[in-house]
This record gives sequence, structure tokens and C-alpha cells, in this order.
Amino acid sequence: MPAMRKSFQAVGKVLKVLAMIAVIAGTFSYAMFQGGFVPWFLFYTVSAIIVMMILYLAVPLGAFEVTRETGQQAAVAGSKLTVTVTIRRKWPFPFLYLNVRDDMEDSLRKQLDMSPEIIFYPTMKSELSFQYAIPSAKRGEYQFHGIHLETADMFGLYKKTKTVDAADKLLVYPSYHPIERWSAYERHDTETRLSASDFVQDVTSVAGSREYVPGDKLTSIDWKVSARANKLMTKEFEEYIGQNFLIALNGVVQDKKRETVEAFEKSIELVTSIIMYAHGRQLQYGLWTLSRDSSQFPLDGGTDQQRRLVYHLAKLKAETKGSFEARLKESEDRIPAGVSLILVTTRLTDAFLDRVNILLSRRVRVYVCLLAVGGGQDQWEKQRFHELKRQGAVAYVISDGSLDHAETTYKGERYETIS
Repeated sequence: MPAMRKSFQAVGKVLKVLAMIAVIAGTFSYAMFQGGFVPWFLFYTVSAIIVMMILYLAVPLGAFEVTRETGQQAAVAGSKLTVTVTIRRKWPFPFLYLNVRDDMEDSLRKQLDMSPEIIFYPTMKSELSFQYAIPSAKRGEYQFHGIHLETADMFGLYKKTKTVDAADKLLVYPSYHPIERWSAYERHDTETRLSASDFVQDVTSVAGSREYVPGDKLTSIDWKVSARANKLMTKEFEEYIGQNFLIALNGVVQDKKRETVEAFEKSIELVTSIIMYAHGRQLQYGLWTLSRDSSQFPLDGGTDQQRRLVYHLAKLKAETKGSFEARLKESEDRIPAGVSLILVTTRLTDAFLDRVNILLSRRVRVYVCLLAVGGGQDQWEKQRFHELKRQGAVAYVISDGSLDHAETTYKGERYETIS
């Protein structure tokens, strides 16, 4: 079939050339036999048009240089991005029109508020450009493919097309909500929250050592352990046990409905918010994204850890296949001692409750963040939520991705915010 298509195209070009020759021959014969001003004017006019068409055919589209500027290779979800496409040509030969289209993947094209395509009409300018905007970029990694050029003569007999290879990537990082007060520091006996200022540095009971993180007090460095380990180690006091966090994100969703996808995006925002909070307070934190294809980042701190985790979250996609609970079961033995385990999910299942119950029996401090799908839960999920609290886990319902607006109890059909 491709060979036959090429054959038809070749025959079509030959017929078009013969048609031009026939038009010239016809007008010339008419002028010679008829004579007078009008026949010769018609002949010279047609000849000029034919010459322009020949010159048009002689100018290759390869003489155009095309560039794309996004302004930035990475952005934050929700931000507005402006893309500028610039076309430069070496020879300012006038064209009847030039159609320019920026090709990209469909998931990015659907976010545009206008078509990434424009038609330029005859001009002598050597540089042309146009812009289009992404009004509110969504989290993810997107691919730009190439820039398509197309033009034709005034009769449409000859079309010339070319796709300039301009492959590029755009990475949109997840947005996050600054956390003013984190209820993971909640005192269980009084059900009150502690702000970061409630933690004091003048502690005396040493529980162990950890690797030095820039910003740690020099007076807390354990020089003996540092000498044995051949790297700086910091004393870890009893008050800090439980301040290191391991976040386990459920990457499996029940479907790809709009409200489910939005809840998953809110869970990404929540995890990013916790990472930014822990990084700002120089805590140790890790991340597990558990689904059919799981990724695990061990406890660490510093800018490199933050960059790795946020980059991973930017590219993470929800899956409908796989089992979060099965992956969590496989990894339970790798949960570090003394950490607070934060489970972030968009749904509660009986298998989820079983895993939480086992973790609690092993004296793991468990927090569950349930992202509300469609503004609420069904009756079965509400019962499971109650069961989580009865088992001893700290459970929250979150609707907007912010821990500051987390809800821990509800009355009837409405959740009641704990302030």
C-alpha cells in the first residue's frame, strides 16, 4: 500500500506539470492566433503566475528554522505557561500562506485554551512568531513532538509539508499547601495539637544516632560515633522518636472517573505538603508509592531527598490494577523502628483495615489520611473509618489536600473539623 500511494503521488505530480505546460501553450497559441492587447495580457499574466509557482517550488521548506520557547522546563501545577513558537527563514520569498502547528501529546493539548496552530499570510518578514497559553497546567510530564509546516501555491496544485524535529519535555511539579500546624504531633492523651515551637532542644536522654543534616546543632554531634562511622553523626534524643516520617501513598484507584482522579491529585498535593514541611524542619522522611509498579525511597533528609521525592511525585500516575495492601504487606518488615507511618489513600477497604491492625499490633505509630472522593464517603467506608479510630490509628478525612483543614470526626452525613 505505501508503494502504491507513492506511485499515485508521482503520477499526480507529472499530471500537474503537464497541466501547467498545457496552460502556457494554450494561452500562447491564443495570443498568437488572436492577437491584440487582451490575449497577450492574458498570456503574460499566466506566465508570471507560472514563474511564481516555479520559484515557489524551488524554495525548500528546509530553509525555515523553527524554535519553541516554554519559558521554563519545569512549572508548578496550577500555574499559567506561555509557549512561543518562532519561525525564521533565510530567504524572504513571499508565500501565499504558511500553516504552522505545534504537535504535542493529547493530554497536554486538552489543557490549552486555544489551538496551537496559526496561518501566516504573505509577508516579507524574515522572522515570524506566535504564542499560545496553558492556562492552568496539571501535574505530570508532557512531551512536545515537533512543529508542522505546510504551504501551497495559489491554486493548491502543489502542497509542501515538513515536520521540524523539536522534541522537548515539560515537567509540571505538584502544588502543595503550607502546613501551619501538623496534627501528627498530636498528644493522644489530651487530643490536643502541638506546634513546632512546642518541641524543645534542651533534652538529655539520647536514644541513638543518625547522619548529620545541615542545620543540626554542632553541640549535638556524636563525635565518638562519627569517628567509628567515618562521617558526621548527630545524637537523636527520645523526644525526636516519632518525628521521622515514612509516607506510604496508595497509587491504586478504583476507577478513572473525574472525581476519583481529582482525589488522587489531592493526595499527591498532601504528600508534597508533608515533604516540604518535614524538609523545612530538617526531619528525616521517606516515601513509598505502592501500586503495581512500586517505588521506595528510604529515610533521608536534605535538598537531594526533597528533589528526588518531588520529581518522582511529578511523574507518578494512578493505576487501576494492583493491590496497595499486598505491596504494603511485602514491605512491612522494612519499616524503620521509631518512625511515624502516614498512609495516604483515596479509599478504605477491609484489607486496608487488616494491614493497619497488624501494624498497630507491632507498635507502629500509624496515621491514615483519607482523601474524600466526590465530597464524601459511602456508608461502608464511614464504618471502616470508625473502625480505624477504634483500632488506635489516627485517621483524618481530607477534601482539599491540606492538613490544616483535616477532619477527624463527623456527625451524621457532615464531617466536623477539629480545630
